[in-house]
Amino acid sequence: MASQVLLDATPLASPHGLRGIGAAVRGLIDGFSELPDEDRPELMVRTAQEAPPGFGAHGVRWPGWGVYRVPDPWPALTAERRAQALADEGRVFHATQPALVPPGAPVVATLYDLIPARYPRDYLGGVGRAGDRWAYHRFIERVRGADLVVVPSQATADDAMRLAGVESQRIRVVQLGVPRDPPPSGEVPRSPYVLFAGGLEPHKNAMAVLQAAAWLRSDVRVVLTGPWSPRASERLRRRAVGLGASERVVQLGFVSAERLSALRANATAALVPSWCEGFGFPVLEAMAAGVPVIAADIPALREAGGDAAIYLPPGDPRIWADTIARLADDEELRAAHAAAGLERVRRFSWKQTAGQLNEVYDEAARTRG
Repeated sequence: MASQVLLDATPLASPHGLRGIGAAVRGLIDGFSELPDEDRPELMVRTAQEAPPGFGAHGVRWPGWGVYRVPDPWPALTAERRAQALADEGRVFHATQPALVPPGAPVVATLYDLIPARYPRDYLGGVGRAGDRWAYHRFIERVRGADLVVVPSQATADDAMRLAGVESQRIRVVQLGVPRDPPPSGEVPRSPYVLFAGGLEPHKNAMAVLQAAAWLRSDVRVVLTGPWSPRASERLRRRAVGLGASERVVQLGFVSAERLSALRANATAALVPSWCEGFGFPVLEAMAAGVPVIAADIPALREAGGDAAIYLPPGDPRIWADTIARLADDEELRAAHAAAGLERVRRFSWKQTAGQLNEVYDEAARTRG
C-alpha cells in the first residue's frame, strides 16, 4: 500500500531542512528505508532536490521565495496541483508541512503542534503578520478537512481537538524517532556547563535559563546556542547583562551540527525549559548523547522523557539553578540519569514510526475507498 502514498519530502530542501520539520521528514525517510521496497511511499521533491536512494520520486517546480512575511505561493501553484493529479490515480498524500495540505485529495496530515494557536498574540498578532495569520488559519481549516491527522504526542492530540476542532476519531498519535546526530567535532567550553540549544521564540522560554544563570555559583556556566537573528541575539545579551549573569553565560548563536553534538556530549546537563512543545526532540537528542536532561514539567516533554528526565516548573528559575548545581556536584546522580536516558530512547525508533504510518495510510485509503 505504501507505494500508493506520496509523502511530501520538499521540507528537506528548505533553509531549515536540518531541524524542525526537516529533521522529522528526514527521520521518516530513514525509517521507511529500513522497510521493504513495497512498504515505502513515493516522495514529492523539488526539481533541484536529489531524491534519497531507494525511493520513487515526483519532482515539482518550487522556486525560491524570499519575501518576508508573505506566504510562499508556490505550494498552491505547483505542488497542490501535482498532488491532486496523483490523487486521481488513487494515491494518498502525506502532508508533512503547513504550506502544503492539498484540498480535495485523500490526505493524511501531520500536525506537529498548535503553538501559534496557543499563543496567537506572540506568533500571529499585529498588522505585519496578516499574511502569517491567513496562512495559519488556512492550514488549520485544511487539517480539519484531512482524512486522518497524525500527531506526535497525546498533548498535541488534546490541543488538536481543543484548539483546531479536529474530531478525536480522526486523530492518530504516532511518536517520532530520535533525530540524527553527526559525530561530535569542534571547540567546547571548559566544564562544568549546561546547554540550552534552540530558538528564542517565546514558548522556548530561553529567558528562564538566563534567570537561572543569575542564581548559579560562578564555576557553573550556561551555554546557549541556536539559529538566532542578530536582533534576538542582542536582546539575549542585554538581558544577561541586566540580570548580572553575563559572566556565567556563553552565548554562541548558530553553530554547526557537529559542534552542537560536541557541546551536547560534554554538557553536565541539557536544559529544555519550554512553556509548550508538540514533541520532545531536544529531550531525546540529549538522552541519546548520554546527557542528563532537566526539562519543564509539561505533558509533551514528559511523554518524551518518561522517568529518565528531571522535571521542574518552567517559571521558577531558582529551582532550576539549585538542580543544576546538584547535578554538577553529584557524579553518581548524573550517571544514573544518563543511563536512564539511554534506556529511554530505545523506545523511539524511526522504523517503528514508519510502520505505524503505513497502518494510517491503509486506514485512509480504506476510508476513501
